[in-house]
Amino acid sequence: MSRFLETTLALVSFFLAFILAQAMHAETIDRAQELKYRRDREAWMRSEDSPLAFAGLFWLKVGVNTFGTDPSNDLILPRGTAPGKIGRLIVSGETVKLVTDNPAAQLKLRNQIVHESILKTDDAESLPDMVYMGDLRFKVIRRGSQFALRLIYVKNPPLLAFAHLDFFEIDPTYNLNGTFVPYRPPRKIKVISVTGQVEEMICPGVVRFNLGGRNQTLQPVLESPNAKELFFIFKDSTNGTETYAGGRFLYSPLPEGTRVVLDFNQAHNPYCAYSSYSTCPLPPFSNWLKIPIRAGEKKYPRQ
Repeated sequence: MSRFLETTLALVSFFLAFILAQAMHAETIDRAQELKYRRDREAWMRSEDSPLAFAGLFWLKVGVNTFGTDPSNDLILPRGTAPGKIGRLIVSGETVKLVTDNPAAQLKLRNQIVHESILKTDDAESLPDMVYMGDLRFKVIRRGSQFALRLIYVKNPPLLAFAHLDFFEIDPTYNLNGTFVPYRPPRKIKVISVTGQVEEMICPGVVRFNLGGRNQTLQPVLESPNAKELFFIFKDSTNGTETYAGGRFLYSPLPEGTRVVLDFNQAHNPYCAYSSYSTCPLPPFSNWLKIPIRAGEKKYPRQ
């Protein structure tokens, strides 16, 4: 073999090895990112922000709503978690006012003992007010025209019993690029929740992609006008068997031009998969995929 041919073969082998090493390195980085996502997801499930900490969902009537552990209250808190009589939540027009009748309850808002305050809800531009009381926390949420009190208990048995989440194997096939086709102007689509309320959400366009050898489309929504991510609420043919019956969620960075990254390895369950005290949106019919998406989070084993 000539020296020239030997040199050429050596260079080709070197470049092939370099390309293979780069590809393996990229795959390792991707897998590491996916594993980190899963660790972070499980850590979040163990925190007091987890839906497993939800201990009540109380719809508020217009006027006075008394609350405490005593059965005579309008909103009855879990036995042994708080005083029998605590105070009132007063719904008037577009506001919910907290009034504390029992100083011994020691309710705290923004690290201060609170006796009376208008509470910001989760439809405000900033975060909703969280009221602290021992091992309990509560905030007021709004769904359509209705207000509700969401109760969080940091010693909730389902939270303390949490062990792990089940996931499909990480599959690079399900990390893919889609094409974003904007609506001009953006449309409002109706999204129904498990509690029956209908909310209009902003849909900026449609995302087209190929999976399973077939062309697919999904309509994302924006959770707020200044959202930094696309929010996909979707169903697929694994729902009810391998995955949660009500569908799953997926977030994606905003489009770069027309390119959208869809990583179904990070598809996850809605709050309703873990707690009946949730108000999850259901997938619109346009987002019912007729193929299986065996990626991301599986059905929660304790649901």
